[in-house]
Amino acid sequence: MKMKIMAVSVSLPVEVEYKGRVIRTSIFKQPVKGPVAAGLTSLEGDRQANLKVHGGIHKAIYAYSHDHYAWWSKTLGRDDLAFGQFGENLTIAGLDESNLMIGDRLQLGSVLTVVTGPRIPCANLGVIFDDKMMPRRFTDAQRPGIYLRVLETGEVQAGDPVSLLTSDENGLSVTDMYRAYSKPRADSARAILEKALTLPDLDPDFIPRIHKRLEQ
Repeated sequence: MKMKIMAVSVSLPVEVEYKGRVIRTSIFKQPVKGPVAAGLTSLEGDRQANLKVHGGIHKAIYAYSHDHYAWWSKTLGRDDLAFGQFGENLTIAGLDESNLMIGDRLQLGSVLTVVTGPRIPCANLGVIFDDKMMPRRFTDAQRPGIYLRVLETGEVQAGDPVSLLTSDENGLSVTDMYRAYSKPRADSARAILEKALTLPDLDPDFIPRIHKRLEQ
């Protein structure tokens, strides 16, 4: 299936009250019309509230598969899931994490990107869904979406095609990486995590986390 951008969504940090606490977050993404500039660290109009765990050059853009929306709607019993619901910048039809490798080059509109790894859910996913168990549900679902580093800046907009330019069939898929990272004691997880450490395009934030898992 060919990939296509269904929506481009951005947000600035906002403060919301959740279960008696005030939380500053940028997870409430909203679709925007027309072309959006993609810089080396973010899309225009998009900022991260916590740069320690979000954003930066290796997580400049977060893309999620539009194909997962139907599954989530059925699983959660909700018919109100809107573009950007998972905090993604790009909602892409045809995106399949099991067929995308870390290091794959993707052309998004006029923007050249490289896949740097899966998204690891944070507590703010529970905020947007008003469900504290949502991060665990997201992990168990094994539908993580992908983070992208921008290699050549440009513009993206809804309707743009997404082209896979280069891929390594012997590489490590985003799904395999996510499964091994989230379930490090599973069979073959160690070999996969060790392979991940050899990938030049892997988000370096994963390196100390993977070492910690390998030591356990």
